[in-house]
Amino acid sequence: MDEILFRISTHLETLQVQSSLVIQQGQQWLTTLLAHCQRYIQELYSDQHVQHMKNAIFNLLRHIEKCWEQLQFQYYSIHFNTVQFYQQLATLGANEVTRREIVFCIAGITIGTLIGYYIGKNWGRYAYHMHHIRAIICHHYIGIEGVSLIDDAEMPMIQRSNDILIQVKAASVNIVDAKICHGYSKTYRRLLNSGRQKEIPVTLGRDCAGIIVDIGQSVINFDIGDEVFLAVPSWASGTMAEYIVIPETQVAKRPKRYFYEIAASIPYAGCIAWDALVNRSVIKEGNAKGQRVLIYGGNTPVGCILIQLVKLWGGYVVTTCRENAVPVMSALGADEIITLNKSDIEKELELHDKFNAIFYTGGPPIESHILKKHLHPYGSYATTKPENLTSDSLGFISGSIFAGCVRVKLLIQYIFGFNMHQWKEGSIINAEYLQTLSELIDADKIQPVIDRVYAPHHIEDALHHVLDPDAIGSTIIKF
Repeated sequence: MDEILFRISTHLETLQVQSSLVIQQGQQWLTTLLAHCQRYIQELYSDQHVQHMKNAIFNLLRHIEKCWEQLQFQYYSIHFNTVQFYQQLATLGANEVTRREIVFCIAGITIGTLIGYYIGKNWGRYAYHMHHIRAIICHHYIGIEGVSLIDDAEMPMIQRSNDILIQVKAASVNIVDAKICHGYSKTYRRLLNSGRQKEIPVTLGRDCAGIIVDIGQSVINFDIGDEVFLAVPSWASGTMAEYIVIPETQVAKRPKRYFYEIAASIPYAGCIAWDALVNRSVIKEGNAKGQRVLIYGGNTPVGCILIQLVKLWGGYVVTTCRENAVPVMSALGADEIITLNKSDIEKELELHDKFNAIFYTGGPPIESHILKKHLHPYGSYATTKPENLTSDSLGFISGSIFAGCVRVKLLIQYIFGFNMHQWKEGSIINAEYLQTLSELIDADKIQPVIDRVYAPHHIEDALHHVLDPDAIGSTIIKF
């Protein structure tokens, strides 16, 4: 191994000496060239005859050509026989170096190269971001206590041609944000994201409304100044920041009828409600005539939208809620209301006819089999609460197997051109749903329900309020 290092250093020193000679010669020629240029310029300036000017220019060009030829000759005179060099390495490796030493050498070079590439790539990216913004982050998976507002978050930048930079005006707080504070979807976050979005700190917020301040080169459906709203899945980087970057395929123009705070209450809850109603129930889009529907937890953000959609499409709605929410449920169009704090829900349901569809959106816990007993034989049951993810509690071995399966599926999706965002609730967050909901709101057919609006530094109070069973509709953070 010492012999190898000696031979390598000898060749490198020879190459270095020859390179140094070329550089020195080039510097001398450059100095001479500049002196000639200065003299010729002075002669041109002082001489009034045109012929003398032509001669001076001709002599200058001849001198430049001569210098260039000499520089080329000096460059090509450097001879480094790479074939002979590698043959010497092979000979030494066969006679004096063990396989173990070769393996360690190759491993060291490989690891060093990878580390250097990673540092160089990330150093440039981190140094590029000079501006900082406010953001609401979860820095530890210990619950709501691990959440805080910071003012030195990295300013996001457009990376892809279809990206949009949005200045966030308002974002809603959802139950899934409280679950994220306990580590919800952390495995998918690590597998499906890149860069700093893989691990904590995690930016909270699943939807928002704002204004576009910059667009990528291939964005065609939006322009700077457009007012939009959007939603993202639980494993993606959140929306509770002053600025976010999002692909244009996940964005829709916000309702013109309401301000940002009200528009921000719709995207995430609206997409979940629309998917549950259209894709996971017996109800057809736009037609719920003759359908009896039970919405357990009508006072939740999803429940408020479900009630209005079913009534809009001609269905009969029975909902459950706390007593304080009864006036709101009546205003939204519920035909019957079961107050949860005054009656036994099981006995109360026995007094009602069976339902064609039942939706569980939240509220006091109840076993699904109790609700399903009140379904028609061909009825549908759907829950819109965030499901518990087995992947969040896997050990090292099972977690590694799961990660391998996800990466294989991602590779297959990439090969066939599928959207990577189609994971878990990412598959139901659809810009077409958002656009339809926006049109219904502008047509005064759906009324957003806002309970409270908080400033960013009151995020802990907002999260506690979302978990309060007496909360009605959406909770908003206003930037």
